[in-house]
Amino acid sequence: MEIFSDFIQMKPEAISSIFRQTIKNLIIVVFFCTMYAPLTLTAQNKDGEIHLPDTILVPYIKIKDVEVTGNKLTKPSILIRELDFKIGDSLATFQKGKKVNFNDRNFYPGDSSELRLRMNYSRENLINTKLFLNVNIYLNKISDVEYTLLIDVTERHYWWLFPIAKLNAPNFNEWLRAPHWEDLSMGLFFSHNNLFGLNHQTSIIVLLGKSWSIIAGYKIPWVGRGKKVGLLLGAGYSNLYTVEYASVDNKRQMLYAFNSQQVVKLTAKLTLRPGLYHYGTIQLTGQYVAISDSMYKLDSNYLAKKKNVNTSISLYADYYYDNRNSRTYPLKGNMLRVFINKVGLGLVSKDIDLFYYGIDFHFYQTLSRKWYIAEMVKAENQAGENAPYYYQLNMTQGKDFIRGFDLYTLKGDQMYFCRNNIKYELIKPSVTKPKPGQEKNKFKSLQYAFYLNAFADAGYCVNKFTEVNPYNNKFLLSWGLGIDFVTYYDMVIRFEYAFTSLGTNGFFFGFGMPI
Repeated sequence: MEIFSDFIQMKPEAISSIFRQTIKNLIIVVFFCTMYAPLTLTAQNKDGEIHLPDTILVPYIKIKDVEVTGNKLTKPSILIRELDFKIGDSLATFQKGKKVNFNDRNFYPGDSSELRLRMNYSRENLINTKLFLNVNIYLNKISDVEYTLLIDVTERHYWWLFPIAKLNAPNFNEWLRAPHWEDLSMGLFFSHNNLFGLNHQTSIIVLLGKSWSIIAGYKIPWVGRGKKVGLLLGAGYSNLYTVEYASVDNKRQMLYAFNSQQVVKLTAKLTLRPGLYHYGTIQLTGQYVAISDSMYKLDSNYLAKKKNVNTSISLYADYYYDNRNSRTYPLKGNMLRVFINKVGLGLVSKDIDLFYYGIDFHFYQTLSRKWYIAEMVKAENQAGENAPYYYQLNMTQGKDFIRGFDLYTLKGDQMYFCRNNIKYELIKPSVTKPKPGQEKNKFKSLQYAFYLNAFADAGYCVNKFTEVNPYNNKFLLSWGLGIDFVTYYDMVIRFEYAFTSLGTNGFFFGFGMPI
């Protein structure tokens, strides 16, 4: 989910009022969730556990077979392919490099043996498919050295149909300063995330209002005998009312007018998975962008070649290694991604000729039972001709941001930034138990966790051709405190107070994990 934050440069009484209102809103959110999740006071581990025998007196055991329960829709093969070992493999019951006396040994919880580590990795992989609310793993003994692996899952709710809204404003908090309901585009979102029980995903979005759009996509995670290639097809049309056409003093210059910008996009993407934690992407995108005469008069260099219409085909490729324990809110593991993106292949037009490349690294580590650190660094560069405004890199959009600068726009041909967190677990990941007889209802239990975090971010956006944006080509810093509320179906809500090297400070509200 994209980040929505702001509230900088306000008077103390305004900040106090906003803080009180935000706390009130948080109480309402929690109350709303609990209305649909009748509780008992007993909580359990959020997404399941590993259950191994207390005692194993042999150095190796063989996984003879795998059984799956609780999967009403999902095919067993989808689960089995996520295991960190194969059926028939022998797994060590001791930590390699240490001598063990198997005549006097207890297989205790927290054991760091190969068996426990492989089981843990396997359970994390299953959770990261985003198909299951809970995954429990058991070993059933056949003989002293042979065991059956039992995987018991609770499936998610897979299909969704609900109303959505799009703000015809630069971001959520700018809209909150002068809210007008007529500035909302309303629509419907439909998706099914596990078609045929094969983890196929389809989605359709329709929005109507001052801005309107229709977007459709279909994703097949893995095809072919080796199940190592995935396919995604997407198409979309957008007609925008609100467009950022330039920046002055790093403030967004906005045009609010019907038919300001029209975009047609067609996408085909291949996802490769040569190893359990190794991924690659090859994506081909065709794009048509047109701007109105009014917008062209405001900025004739918004699109390439000083045109009001650009057509291009782009080729994107990346490789990434990802062994994070959770894709939603990771606490340990690493993710490394290197990528290139050629915008304009010269096949249908020669409007644009740009080349982007970069690296993105995320690091997560557990310091102790309740303390964690998370760090990320990203560097991206653009080569080729001077990029027009539409194609410039943006360090204040989507996942590319440093906290505290949401009211500014930082665009250029290079960006370098890092985000750092140290966090403390206020309330451990838990799930409230539903009332008797409601155990099968996926909405009768509330998953939750709260983390207190201190953060420090830094960034530098290079724009060699700007003279009116003083915060480009300048080292920027921010720091502050926040609380992350993590709940079910991959939702993370953040409450942060940030200070910046510009001397500004304010309260921020956001969605999605910070790192």
